[in-house]
Amino acid sequence: MSKRVIIVGAGPVGLVAALKLARAGIAVSVLEKAEALHSEPRASTFHAPTLELLDTLGLTTQLIGLGRPAPQWQYRILETGEAAIFDFGLLADETRYPFRLQCEQFNLVTVAAAALEKEAPGSLIFGAAVTDVGQTSEGVRATFTRNGKIETLDGAWLIAADGAASVVRTQLGIGFEGETYPAVSFTVGSPFAFHDHMPGLLGVNYYWSDFGPFSMFHTRFMWRIGWSPPPESRDEDTLSDDIVQAKLAKICPAGAPFALMTARLYRVHKRVADTFHLGRMLLVGDAAHLNSPAGGFGMNGGVQDAFNLADKLIAIYDGANATALLAKYTRQRRSAAVDDIHSTSDANYRRHREADPAKRREALKDMQAIIADRDKHRAFLMDNALINSYRRSEAIA
Repeated sequence: MSKRVIIVGAGPVGLVAALKLARAGIAVSVLEKAEALHSEPRASTFHAPTLELLDTLGLTTQLIGLGRPAPQWQYRILETGEAAIFDFGLLADETRYPFRLQCEQFNLVTVAAAALEKEAPGSLIFGAAVTDVGQTSEGVRATFTRNGKIETLDGAWLIAADGAASVVRTQLGIGFEGETYPAVSFTVGSPFAFHDHMPGLLGVNYYWSDFGPFSMFHTRFMWRIGWSPPPESRDEDTLSDDIVQAKLAKICPAGAPFALMTARLYRVHKRVADTFHLGRMLLVGDAAHLNSPAGGFGMNGGVQDAFNLADKLIAIYDGANATALLAKYTRQRRSAAVDDIHSTSDANYRRHREADPAKRREALKDMQAIIADRDKHRAFLMDNALINSYRRSEAIA
């Protein structure tokens, strides 16, 4: 029986898991249904614990060079300029990376894939759409189509990093309960220099305005602006250039008409799998849990899953008890998803989308009070940088 680990999905989570395992001398094969690496920006926030983990693979310095550190972030009222500004510098004694790194996730995909090819040439297989998975007490099998032909691949373990609509999770019949938020989210990217025209703009901004909330994140080559269209909006209207340009002109009239680099509309979910492992089948990232993007926790939680699981598989290959370690994996990472990532991202989501001006101002005053108290300020940052979440997860026995 093959000792190979099969990874389904070549997103950031699957590639990080594959690279860490390959560096430990474990054979890996990554099955990716697309014909090439994903090039969409998607997630763009890296938090401190994730940067520290990626540094062990030699990837963090490259990512910092491809991104833009944001040492401060804020909630701000557009019309009045009132703000609550949070300073990651207060965490300089807790982490080597006291900032949010704004860097599109395709940069991690690119550098991780290059490192994997160097470590394990040919392990990344494109155009391989997994259609079925199976397992015995001794191994796993993935069935996939490639070039119009049905193929199979055997291994010892299978990691499902195939996203929210995970074929593997569905095949296994693992429950994925939760909710879908009523509002959709829309994000565009523009190279326009908003920072030259909007006073007080930081690298990470959550705005309240008379025409609705929006967010602005500064990556290396663009500003990413996100908002939720009205509930009655049709997707084709939300994506229309006229409507996008009108919205951006309200945010910053000086930039109209705006050059656009990206545009993406997506539904927001809060869900978690009943278990993160079933026998030799293992779930990571969006295949295991989904959350609001508010705070930038999704990819970070997934990458942290990948490291946690890879460490346990390495120990299993070295002779540790698989049953005990994989049960611990589910306990640790499911707790991180439910107790920390869901609760904090949900609070961020609801705070930013508060429609009542009086309640917004109350929320702003509450945050300003937190910032005025150093201990509360640090505690808030420890939660929103996922440092507390990662440490609590790792401490679960």
